[in-house]
Amino acid sequence: MGIIKKLFGKKGKTDAEIRAEVLKKATEHMNANSELESSRDAVVKVAATVYSTNDQDKKKNIRAVLLEIAEIGETGILPISISDKTGVSQIDTASALAYLTQNKYAESVNSPSGMKYYLTKVGRKYCISKEFNS
Repeated sequence: MGIIKKLFGKKGKTDAEIRAEVLKKATEHMNANSELESSRDAVVKVAATVYSTNDQDKKKNIRAVLLEIAEIGETGILPISISDKTGVSQIDTASALAYLTQNKYAESVNSPSGMKYYLTKVGRKYCISKEFNS
Protein backbone atom coordinates (compact mmCIF):
# COMPACT_ATOMS: atom_id res chain seq x y z
CA MET A 1 0.00 0.00 0.00
CA GLY A 2 2.95 2.36 0.66
CA ILE A 3 4.12 1.91 -2.90
CA ILE A 4 0.67 2.74 -4.27
CA LYS A 5 0.46 5.93 -2.14
CA LYS A 6 3.86 6.97 -3.42
CA LEU A 7 2.85 6.37 -7.02
CA PHE A 8 -0.68 7.74 -6.88
CA GLY A 9 -0.53 9.99 -3.82
CA LYS A 10 -0.72 13.75 -3.70
CA LYS A 11 1.83 15.32 -5.96
CA GLY A 12 0.77 18.89 -5.20
CA LYS A 13 2.18 21.00 -2.42
CA THR A 14 0.23 22.11 0.60
CA ASP A 15 -0.88 25.69 1.03
CA ALA A 16 1.74 26.26 3.71
CA GLU A 17 4.54 25.09 1.42
CA ILE A 18 3.30 27.31 -1.42
CA ARG A 19 3.11 30.35 0.90
CA ALA A 20 6.61 29.65 2.17
CA GLU A 21 7.98 29.46 -1.39
CA VAL A 22 6.16 32.65 -2.45
CA LEU A 23 7.44 34.47 0.62
CA LYS A 24 10.99 33.26 -0.08
CA LYS A 25 10.86 34.39 -3.73
CA ALA A 26 9.34 37.75 -2.78
CA THR A 27 12.10 38.32 -0.24
CA GLU A 28 14.77 37.46 -2.83
CA HIS A 29 13.23 39.87 -5.36
CA MET A 30 12.93 42.62 -2.75
CA ASN A 31 16.58 42.24 -1.78
CA ALA A 32 17.69 42.23 -5.42
CA ASN A 33 15.63 45.37 -6.16
CA SER A 34 16.98 47.20 -3.12
CA GLU A 35 20.55 46.43 -4.22
CA LEU A 36 19.68 47.65 -7.72
CA GLU A 37 18.14 50.86 -6.36
CA SER A 38 21.18 51.57 -4.21
CA SER A 39 23.44 51.10 -7.24
CA ARG A 40 21.17 53.41 -9.27
CA ASP A 41 21.40 56.02 -6.51
CA ALA A 42 25.19 55.75 -6.64
CA VAL A 43 25.15 56.23 -10.43
CA VAL A 44 22.89 59.27 -10.11
CA LYS A 45 25.20 60.80 -7.48
CA VAL A 46 28.23 60.24 -9.71
CA ALA A 47 26.39 61.69 -12.71
CA ALA A 48 25.38 64.76 -10.71
CA THR A 49 28.98 65.26 -9.60
CA VAL A 50 30.27 64.94 -13.15
CA TYR A 51 27.64 67.35 -14.43
CA SER A 52 28.43 69.95 -11.78
CA THR A 53 32.16 69.55 -12.48
CA ASN A 54 31.59 70.06 -16.20
CA ASP A 55 29.40 73.06 -15.41
CA GLN A 56 32.17 74.60 -13.27
CA ASP A 57 34.73 74.00 -16.02
CA LYS A 58 32.40 75.59 -18.54
CA LYS A 59 31.99 78.68 -16.32
CA LYS A 60 35.77 78.97 -15.92
CA ASN A 61 36.26 78.73 -19.68
CA ILE A 62 33.63 81.39 -20.38
CA ARG A 63 35.17 83.69 -17.79
CA ALA A 64 38.68 83.19 -19.21
CA VAL A 65 37.49 83.90 -22.75
CA LEU A 66 35.56 86.98 -21.62
CA LEU A 67 38.60 88.30 -19.74
CA GLU A 68 40.82 87.79 -22.77
CA ILE A 69 38.40 89.66 -25.05
CA ALA A 70 38.16 92.46 -22.48
CA GLU A 71 41.95 92.64 -22.17
CA ILE A 72 42.46 93.04 -25.93
CA GLY A 73 39.99 95.92 -26.12
CA GLU A 74 39.11 97.63 -29.38
CA THR A 75 41.45 95.65 -31.63
CA GLY A 76 39.41 92.44 -31.48
CA ILE A 77 40.78 88.94 -31.16
CA LEU A 78 40.68 85.72 -33.15
CA PRO A 79 39.39 82.53 -31.51
CA ILE A 80 42.71 80.75 -32.08
CA SER A 81 44.51 83.56 -30.26
CA ILE A 82 42.10 83.28 -27.34
CA SER A 83 42.72 79.55 -27.19
CA ASP A 84 46.48 80.00 -27.27
CA LYS A 85 46.59 82.74 -24.62
CA THR A 86 44.12 81.16 -22.17
CA GLY A 87 45.13 77.54 -22.60
CA VAL A 88 41.50 76.55 -23.18
CA SER A 89 40.96 74.04 -26.00
CA GLN A 90 39.65 75.37 -29.29
CA ILE A 91 36.38 73.47 -28.95
CA ASP A 92 35.74 74.90 -25.46
CA THR A 93 36.74 78.35 -26.70
CA ALA A 94 34.25 78.08 -29.56
CA SER A 95 31.56 76.98 -27.10
CA ALA A 96 32.33 79.91 -24.78
CA LEU A 97 32.30 82.36 -27.69
CA ALA A 98 28.95 81.00 -28.85
CA TYR A 99 27.56 81.51 -25.35
CA LEU A 100 28.95 85.06 -25.13
CA THR A 101 27.62 86.09 -28.55
CA GLN A 102 24.25 84.50 -27.88
CA ASN A 103 23.90 86.46 -24.63
CA LYS A 104 25.22 89.64 -26.30
CA TYR A 105 28.39 89.95 -24.17
CA ALA A 106 30.54 89.76 -27.31
CA GLU A 107 30.02 90.25 -31.01
CA SER A 108 31.79 88.76 -33.97
CA VAL A 109 32.94 90.70 -36.98
CA ASN A 110 34.23 89.10 -40.16
CA SER A 111 37.63 90.53 -41.03
CA PRO A 112 40.19 89.62 -43.70
CA SER A 113 42.14 87.61 -41.12
CA GLY A 114 39.03 85.74 -39.88
CA MET A 115 36.23 86.20 -37.37
CA LYS A 116 37.25 88.66 -34.67
CA TYR A 117 35.44 89.03 -31.37
CA TYR A 118 34.80 92.29 -29.54
CA LEU A 119 33.08 93.18 -26.28
CA THR A 120 29.66 94.77 -26.56
CA LYS A 121 28.32 97.45 -24.24
CA VAL A 122 26.62 94.75 -22.17
CA GLY A 123 29.93 92.86 -21.95
CA ARG A 124 31.80 95.99 -20.86
CA LYS A 125 29.20 96.77 -18.18
CA TYR A 126 29.42 93.20 -16.92
CA CYS A 127 33.22 93.29 -16.76
CA ILE A 128 33.19 96.61 -14.95
CA SER A 129 30.53 95.43 -12.48
CA LYS A 130 32.58 92.30 -11.72
CA GLU A 131 35.79 94.38 -11.68
CA PHE A 132 37.37 92.20 -14.35
CA ASN A 133 38.57 95.12 -16.39
CA SER A 134 40.60 97.97 -14.95
